[in-house]
Amino acid sequence: MMTTILDAIGDTPLIQIDGIWVKLEFLNPSGSIKARIAKYMIERAEHEGLLKPGDTIVEASSGNTGNAMSMVAAVKGYKMLVLMPDGLSRERTAISRAYGAEVHIMGDFHVTDALAEARRMGSLPGYFAPQQFDNEWNVDENREWLGPEILSQLPKGVLPQAVVCGIGTGGTIIGVGQAFKAANPSCKVVGLEPSESCTILCGEIAKHLIEGIADGFIPGIIQRHRDLMDEVVTVESDAAILEMRRLAREHGVFVGPSSGAHLIAARALRDQYKLDNVVTFFCDKGEKYITDYWL
Repeated sequence: MMTTILDAIGDTPLIQIDGIWVKLEFLNPSGSIKARIAKYMIERAEHEGLLKPGDTIVEASSGNTGNAMSMVAAVKGYKMLVLMPDGLSRERTAISRAYGAEVHIMGDFHVTDALAEARRMGSLPGYFAPQQFDNEWNVDENREWLGPEILSQLPKGVLPQAVVCGIGTGGTIIGVGQAFKAANPSCKVVGLEPSESCTILCGEIAKHLIEGIADGFIPGIIQRHRDLMDEVVTVESDAAILEMRRLAREHGVFVGPSSGAHLIAARALRDQYKLDNVVTFFCDKGEKYITDYWL
């Protein structure tokens, strides 16, 4: 029996669009894939005694993790402080505040300034910083929960031949990649970056329009697990936005720009290697980008 909204996280549909297996993670409570790590990391911190009643959770986020952790904090009665850079969607800032979180804006577009402040505050008494970009629990969740969930949803006898996912923290592509390679060692694990800011692939750091990935540095998770990825590909922001619009109008799927980028990259991967079973993710819902793209 479900007793809180947190019990509704997970078990999102896996459907086919354009011949690609797509995990509809935007249907999670709080509207994104990040609901999973928010619940997992906060509950693990509670279990290990790192987070106690009366504490404040502080996290640096470009939006979705801040939203998700604010939701979990609201249910569990913690104070929440989200540190966000300027220049991101207004809706994602407003959603964290709707859950009762305090939101501080620092830095411009990239999350590096917010990350340093979250790390500093997390060391203070009464604060807990999950540190999503560096915490191995992020990988653990995706390997133990999301990856096996997808494997269980694929038709009997079908194994993923490739998985492609945008690199924000790196937790999803590394954790799911570990789960998929355990099931099929030949599965290709492919990271995705914006063409305008391909930090991992070519060392560039610049502004782009695919919010939620390429936050201006190489996360600790990727630094430790880079060898798991078979390759990193890029998609242009403008192409991702056009694809996002097509998904709403032709498939009735209302999602953010990163979902458009994921589908473009997955189709290209399928065609390049002549694969039948490529998995990707629609990570957040379109309502988070109303002001930027739909008004």
